[in-house]
Amino acid sequence: MKKFCIVLLALGLVAGFALSASAADVKFSGSYYLAGIYADNNSLTEESARATSSQALYYQRLRIQTEFKVAEGLALVTRFDALEKKWGEGTTATGWRASNAYDVTNRSSTGLAGKKVQENIEFERAYLDFTTKIGRFNIGYQNFVAWGTMFLDTHITRPGFKYFVPVGPFTLVAAIEKTVDQNTGAGVNSDADNNIYDLGAIYKFGKGEAGLLYQLGDTKINRPGVGGWRTQLHILDGYFKAKFGPVYFEAEGAYGTGDLMKFDVVPAGGTNVSAEAMALYLHAKADLGPAYVGGMFIYIRGDDWGTTDKVEGTMMTALLAGDAFNPCLMLWSGEYTTWVANMAGNAVGANPWTGGSNGITTYMDNTWFYQVYAGFKPVAKADLMASVTYAYADKKPTAYTSDVYGTEVDVTLKYKLFDNLEYMIGGAYLFAGDYFKGTNGNFKVKDNYLVMHKFTLNF
Repeated sequence: MKKFCIVLLALGLVAGFALSASAADVKFSGSYYLAGIYADNNSLTEESARATSSQALYYQRLRIQTEFKVAEGLALVTRFDALEKKWGEGTTATGWRASNAYDVTNRSSTGLAGKKVQENIEFERAYLDFTTKIGRFNIGYQNFVAWGTMFLDTHITRPGFKYFVPVGPFTLVAAIEKTVDQNTGAGVNSDADNNIYDLGAIYKFGKGEAGLLYQLGDTKINRPGVGGWRTQLHILDGYFKAKFGPVYFEAEGAYGTGDLMKFDVVPAGGTNVSAEAMALYLHAKADLGPAYVGGMFIYIRGDDWGTTDKVEGTMMTALLAGDAFNPCLMLWSGEYTTWVANMAGNAVGANPWTGGSNGITTYMDNTWFYQVYAGFKPVAKADLMASVTYAYADKKPTAYTSDVYGTEVDVTLKYKLFDNLEYMIGGAYLFAGDYFKGTNGNFKVKDNYLVMHKFTLNF
C-alpha cells in the first residue's frame, strides 16, 4: 500500500508539472489575402512591347502570429508567413515552367535547389515581451522601421532590443537594432558591424498623440581594409495625429544628416561624401455622415546628381523607408511592385550613391505628391472610394526631358462579406508623364491601367 501511495504521489507530481507547463494561454491572430490582378502596360511603352509587359496573375499570403502568455506580463511572440507566392509559381526545385508546379517531394529544407523557398513556412519573428517594474521589454527578432504614421513605415523584421517606460502622459522609447554582425565566419572583423540606435518619446492627449524619434545609423560593414569607409546618419522623425470633431489629421516629418562615406584614410582620387534627407507628409480626412473627403500632400527631397561630395536627397531606398505605405494602386504601391514589377519606361538607372531607382518602386522618393479622394458608404458594410493623384519629381535626373511622373485615377469598392472578411474590386489608370522618356525626347510613353479584386481575411 505504501508503494502504491508513493507511485500515486509520483504520478500526481508528474501530472502537476505537466499541467503547469501547459498552462500558458495561447492567442492566435493573423491574416490571409488572395488577389487577382491584370496590369496592362507596365513597361509604359508603345504597342510593340505590350505583349510582354502586360501581366495577369493571382497571388496570396497566409500570416499567423502566435502569442504564448506564460505568466502575467510575460509572453513569447512568434510570427510566420506561408505560401506567399503567385498561383502556379514553381519552386526552386521544379522551376517556373515545370509540368509539376507544386512540390510534393519530402526533402530537406537546406541546400540550394533542394530547398523549398517560400513553399511552406518562413518564420520571421520570435521575441520576448515582458513588463517589469522598470518598464516593458521586447527582445528578439521583431518589428522595426515602424514609427508614427504609415508614411515612412516598412515593418522590417530585425533582431534587437526595445524598451518602453511610461512617465505620466509620455512613453519613453529606446531601441537597438542589429542589421549586420561580422563576428562569425570568414573574414571576421568585430569592428565592421551595422547597428541602429533609437531614442524617442510619445505624448498622448485627448483624441491624439505626438512623437519624436532620434535615430543613429552606424554602418561599418565597408570599413575593413585599405580604402574602407564608415556611414553614420542622424535622423529626426516627428509625427502628430489628432481628431477635431469630424476631421482627422495626421502629419509626419523627417530630417536626416551625416556621413554617407567617411573614409578612415581618403584614397587617391576619392572624397568623403556627406548626406542629407528631408520628407514631409500631411493628410486630412473629414467624415460627412455616410460620405467622406480627404487630401494628402507629400514632399521628399531629391538629389542633385551633379555634386560628388554630397547627397542632398533620394535616400528612401537606402533607408528602406516606406514599403508599407501604399497611397495608390500603382504609383509607389509596395503590393503592385512586389507582385507585378516596378514601372520605369525609359527612366532607367539608379542613383550611384544611394541605389534609388529612377523608376517607380516600392519606396517613394524624389517627389512632390498631391492627392484628393472622396468616398461614400451606401450601407454599413460597403465603401466606394475614388482618388486622383498628381506627382512630379523634386529633382530631374541629369539630362531628363521632364519632371512629371503623371496623374493616376483610382476607384475601389470594398464590401464586408463577414466582419472579418472583406472583398475588394478596384481599377486604376495612370496617365504617364514625360518623366518616363528619361533622356530620350523621342521615346513614346504609353499609359498603364489595372483591374483587380481581392479577398482579405483578418482574425
